[in-house]
Amino acid sequence: MTLFFFPHAGGSAKSYASFKRFLPKDLNVVTMELSGRFTRSDKPLMHDIESCISELFDSNEKLPDFLKDGDYAIFGHSMGTILASEFVKQIREKGHPAPIHIFLSGKNAPDENLHCFDDINKVTDQEIIDFFNNNSMNSSPVIPDAELVAQLNRILCNDVRMAEKYCTTPNQVQFGCDITAIYGTDDTMLKNANMSSWKRYTDKNCEVVSFSGGHFYYTQHKEEVCKLICNKLGLN
Repeated sequence: MTLFFFPHAGGSAKSYASFKRFLPKDLNVVTMELSGRFTRSDKPLMHDIESCISELFDSNEKLPDFLKDGDYAIFGHSMGTILASEFVKQIREKGHPAPIHIFLSGKNAPDENLHCFDDINKVTDQEIIDFFNNNSMNSSPVIPDAELVAQLNRILCNDVRMAEKYCTTPNQVQFGCDITAIYGTDDTMLKNANMSSWKRYTDKNCEVVSFSGGHFYYTQHKEEVCKLICNKLGLN
């Protein structure tokens, strides 16, 4: 079985590196690296969610092999839930089978009118950076390298803009599998959200699970989250 991980805004494949030690060694863990960051920093940044996913299909020859038997699951956190939604949408359009399970963490459903900013087209980069810092929504440690900080902030602002603009509806994509929606009870981003709204995206079961903590609740619950994943995938 393959488990795909999709990153949060400003994140990368390495955001999930530490999850692997809590997951079975025979589980094929694929941490998706978007174009333009870290191990793929020589590639251009994409500016919309659809292009991010299309580029992953175009650049990864192994993807169809992972998908063809339907023996795969998906985990996305925050922007990663949006990437996961578009991933499934394009998977279904290409005629591949639905995933076994999808884990959607730290974000409301994409058709719910709940955003970080009233009008993302009028928000400056500094306002985006301040919003994330002031709401404890930055997972990165303090970095002394000003040039690296500027690069990370550029990626963050790019990601936030394309995540805020993205919308897909249950009429446009159905996951075709069970959903587990996960969130932190102190996540200020979700104080007005209804995580059960993800139920509209499947004709199967949708369970909502909460953990203590804020937007990056899983930093202190990584082992528990991995146990939940294994339980849902029948890997215990």
